[in-house]
Amino acid sequence: RLKEQHFMRCPKCGMQLVEVDYKSLKLDRCTACDGVWLDAGELEAATKLEKSVLSRFLGL
Repeated sequence: RLKEQHFMRCPKCGMQLVEVDYKSLKLDRCTACDGVWLDAGELEAATKLEKSVLSRFLGL
C-alpha cells in the first residue's frame, strides 16, 4: 500500500509525475515543479544524446 501512495510521485514536492517520451528515453516529469526524474540507466542513456538536444529539452 505504501508503494501505491508514492508510485509516480515527485520526490521533491510529492505531486503527480507523468511519463514523457523523448527520443529513445522515457522520462518522468513533475506536473507541478517541472522536475525531471530518471530511472536506473536513463542517465547513462541521456548522456549519449547530443548535448544541445538534451539541453533544449531540459530548458538549459
